[in-house]
Amino acid sequence: MINLSELLPDSEIASTDPENLPEVKAPIWFGAGRQVGQREYALQVPGVGSYYAADGNRVLFHAEPGADTKWVRLYLNSQVLVALLHQRKIINFHASSFVYEGLGVMVLGETGAGKSSLTLAFALRNGGFLTDDITPVIFRESVPCIMPLNRKVKIRKDTAEKLGINSSLLSDAESGTGKLYFRPETAHVAAHPLHLIIRIAADKTKRIEFSKPPSAERFSLLRSEICSWEILAGMPETEKAYLDQLVRIVEKTAFIRADRPPETELNDFYEAVREEIMDHGLKLQ
Repeated sequence: MINLSELLPDSEIASTDPENLPEVKAPIWFGAGRQVGQREYALQVPGVGSYYAADGNRVLFHAEPGADTKWVRLYLNSQVLVALLHQRKIINFHASSFVYEGLGVMVLGETGAGKSSLTLAFALRNGGFLTDDITPVIFRESVPCIMPLNRKVKIRKDTAEKLGINSSLLSDAESGTGKLYFRPETAHVAAHPLHLIIRIAADKTKRIEFSKPPSAERFSLLRSEICSWEILAGMPETEKAYLDQLVRIVEKTAFIRADRPPETELNDFYEAVREEIMDHGLKLQ
C-alpha cells in the first residue's frame, strides 16, 4: 500500500473499519460520492473502498472485501492526494513535469495527449523526471517551483518500446486499463523553478506548430487544468488562494501551445519540442 509520507512530508495514512471512518462535518459541496469541506474530504468508490482526508496530513481508508488493491492504491495516489494538496493550499495541475538543460517544464494536455510519454522522453534523454499526472506548484520567494513527487508513470506498451524501456522495469497497471507502470529516477531536487509551460493540443494541422497564447488564455487554460477543480466549491479559502497563485504563475512563466497532428511519432515530437525548449532557454539566460 502506498505510503503518502513519501509524497507529502508529515502525512499519515491508516486502514480502518468502516464504522471508524469520520464523516465530513458540515460539508459545503457534494458530488459523485464525495463530500467536501475546507479541511475535510470524503470519497466513496463502489467496489473499491471509502476514504477520508483531513488537515492536509491525515488519511483513513477502508477497502471493500475483495477489492483490487491496485485500484484501492490508485484512488489514494490520485484523488485523495489531490485533496490533501488542496487542504494545504498547494496548487496542483493535471500535468507532468521534468527538468531539461536547467529549465523546469510543466506539460499540460487532455488525457491521451502525450504528457507522460513526452516527459519520459526527456527524463530518459539527459533530462530529469519531476512528476507525472499530478504536478504541485509551490512558491519560493514568489517564484513558482515544481514540487517533485515520487510517482510511477503509466504508459502503453508501445510507448515503452519506443522509449527503449526494458520490460523487466515494467509492471502491470490497474486491471482493465491495458497499461503498464514504470518508475523513473526522480531528479534530486527539493523543488525546481517553473520556467516553461507547454500545452499539448491534438490538431488537424499537417505539421507540429508552436504558438504563444495571450495572458487571458493562459490563465483560463491553467485554471481548467487544476486537479479536481470542482471540489474547490467546498473549499473557499483554497479557491481564493489559487486565484492569486494562478496570476503569479502567468506573470512569471513562459507559455507555449504545441499543436500535434495525431499521427506524429513520439521521437519527432520530442525533437520539435526539444528545439523549442532550447530556444526558450537561450531567451531566459
